[in-house]
Amino acid sequence: MKAPRVLVVTNMFPSAERPYFGIFVARQVEALEALGVETTVETIAAGRGEADYFLGRRRVRRTVRGFRPDVIHCHYGYTPLAVVGSGVPYVVTLCGDDLNGESNGQGGVTLKSRAGIEVTQAMSALARRVLVQSEAMRRALRPRARSLAEVLPNGVDAEAFAPGSRRAARAYLGVPDDRLVIGFVHSIRQPTKRLDIAQAVRDELERRGVATHLLVAESVPAAAMPWYYRAADCLLMTSDREGAPNCVKEALACGVPVVGRPVGDLPELIRDPAMGRVVASRDPARLADAIVSLDRGPDVRAPMLPAPFRSENIAARLVEIYRSIAGNSSGNTPVGSV
Repeated sequence: MKAPRVLVVTNMFPSAERPYFGIFVARQVEALEALGVETTVETIAAGRGEADYFLGRRRVRRTVRGFRPDVIHCHYGYTPLAVVGSGVPYVVTLCGDDLNGESNGQGGVTLKSRAGIEVTQAMSALARRVLVQSEAMRRALRPRARSLAEVLPNGVDAEAFAPGSRRAARAYLGVPDDRLVIGFVHSIRQPTKRLDIAQAVRDELERRGVATHLLVAESVPAAAMPWYYRAADCLLMTSDREGAPNCVKEALACGVPVVGRPVGDLPELIRDPAMGRVVASRDPARLADAIVSLDRGPDVRAPMLPAPFRSENIAARLVEIYRSIAGNSSGNTPVGSV
């Protein structure tokens, strides 16, 4: 059967100025093309301001006329604003903040995020499929969009993110080999990642006499990220809220256990004690307890990423979804989960 033609419309995609921004979208496009899907990418808003969600419609229409896609795949909940009315059915992948909102620092979400959530809910209700990162996100959708929703997180390239020598990774990064190393993937643009809690966990371990190194990955080139995971004894996830953090699955692919709060898909993903611990507390002492309870394992650890989360399997499911939409003018049958 001929593979569908897919226009990817996204507000996140690597560029010369921001080579790591939206790298997971670029990797998904590569995985789709490896399966024979013909794709083209149109970026919206990125570097142009939020007005481009509306102003970018003209570019999208031109691309639709020239490329003639069977399906449009939108990434992020606001992006369909540039797509509605194009005459082509669309799938939308929700990423987390578009549905959960950004913290206002007082236990709620900002006023701007509340408006954004309303846009996301409305655009999701008009889609043919809604792809979310976790079951918690699916439950947050209103009934119409929820009936179209499927849990289908971003896949991980298990060839790029694979186990390797912990000692070699520490030598490569200049990290002391005689310390407990905690990996932490941080973005200064997202205070909800809670670097402050990770630092408090490190301080708690040091107070207990455990020599600890907090290895923070901030704006690290994509090709170097596997070294950061391999160097760590565990990955720490302290976020206030998440969709389905890519770093968790990438760490597991490298054989690194994860300790984190019950955000995003962590409660569903971390099922085996070897994979890590889910701690229902922000208390640094509780998180420190979970870290010291982990088995460090051998120098080269076994991969722990469940097969459904490999990029090729996620891409194969996407192809099925695209075909069902291209071949079904209603395309609104409720679907299941990964």
